[in-house]
Amino acid sequence: MRTNTLCLLALLLLSSTFITAQELNLPRKSPRAGTSYTIGYTEVSIQYSSPAVQEREIWGGLVPYGEVWRAGANEATTIGFNTDVEIEGQTLPAGKYAFFIIPREAGKWTAIFSKTWGQWGADNYNQADDALRVEVDAQFSKKINEERLRYEVIGQNVENGYILLSWEKLRLYLRVKTTAMQQAVLEITTALAAAPEGQKWRLNAEAADFLLWVGQPGPALQYAQESIRQKSTSRNHWVWARILAAQEDYAGALEAAKKAEKLARDNPEDDFYENQREEIERLVKEWKGRG
Repeated sequence: MRTNTLCLLALLLLSSTFITAQELNLPRKSPRAGTSYTIGYTEVSIQYSSPAVQEREIWGGLVPYGEVWRAGANEATTIGFNTDVEIEGQTLPAGKYAFFIIPREAGKWTAIFSKTWGQWGADNYNQADDALRVEVDAQFSKKINEERLRYEVIGQNVENGYILLSWEKLRLYLRVKTTAMQQAVLEITTALAAAPEGQKWRLNAEAADFLLWVGQPGPALQYAQESIRQKSTSRNHWVWARILAAQEDYAGALEAAKKAEKLARDNPEDDFYENQREEIERLVKEWKGRG
């Protein structure tokens, strides 16, 4: 009888231990979220957990002023860059970082990029691990109220963009600058140096089109002219026409467009003009109205 009692107690203890060790796999109150966007050559990736307002006082309440905040919920928010960047004018090497914020009741807030990204919240935050600290303006909307915390990466042009954190009425903007143009020029120079002579006209035309797109018609013109010198096609004449129009030389642009059309007619294998006909006719009509 005594042996049976001991066995029963042992089973109860094991059962109790087993029950205690179980974990419930339930949906998170602050679900995981993420976003990524490429500015130039730079991929910006953000992973975070998204808490809700739920009628709570956020700033100065749930998120105290003057303390390091995880800028999300649960695990530390992470932001990664695959190239070196500038954040608010300060250099930050390529890498993955934990992102923290120190909110303040008055004045600028502090945004922190920490080299120790694999941590829970800000519990183990150590200022010695900071890779970068920048001061930013916290803006508060009078109309828009974001129920759940949300990050966005927004591109402005080939080199510049910003990270936007929205929660409740807060709008926090972090300016991001890349070295896309420097790398693009290197790409152009390297490709032209390595290309066979018969392909250089095409690469020069592509370089001209790219430089026009980023708002540099002067340098673009030089590449377009070199492309035409190497091989006269409807494609490079049309790039030349658009560059002249960007410089407000509409008469020259119309002449270049006519040349592009003639080259296409004279060369049955030149299908560029026909593929772009709708766009070409629209712009030619616009230039005639301005010339």
